[in-house]
Amino acid sequence: MKDPDRLAELGDDWCDLSEGSDLTEECDRDHASLSRELRIEVHPDHPFFGAALEVIAHRYSNDDVLCRHSDTPARYSIIHLTWSKREEIGSCPTIDADGGWSHIVAYEDGIDAALSAADALEQDGRRTPMGPAGTPSRPLRLGEHRHSG
Repeated sequence: MKDPDRLAELGDDWCDLSEGSDLTEECDRDHASLSRELRIEVHPDHPFFGAALEVIAHRYSNDDVLCRHSDTPARYSIIHLTWSKREEIGSCPTIDADGGWSHIVAYEDGIDAALSAADALEQDGRRTPMGPAGTPSRPLRLGEHRHSG
């Protein structure tokens, strides 16, 4: 990114792929494979087909990538890859957030707020911990998604 401090606004769940960024011990991803998989998955009916997307970061906790639109550098998107290693169909890969930098930060803040609310409900017993499939899961641990502070 032109401003490496911007990525810090999103918290510590993101690995910076920008040139000159330091590799971290917690990142075991092949960074070149992220761009390759994005190019493979985006199909002719996808809204970003033919768009010049630069993968600038990936989320540690899932398969999200943060992209900058090369033709409109003030536009960013968070895209969730499927890792099917083939062209997708329908709405996959999903576009989770799209817009200016403030939109990306607001999206991340919304996730943090939802996780904090769910954690509070779990802590006082008003919510059974649930996993992505809607089945009982381990309790949330704040900080797994994003470092607050």
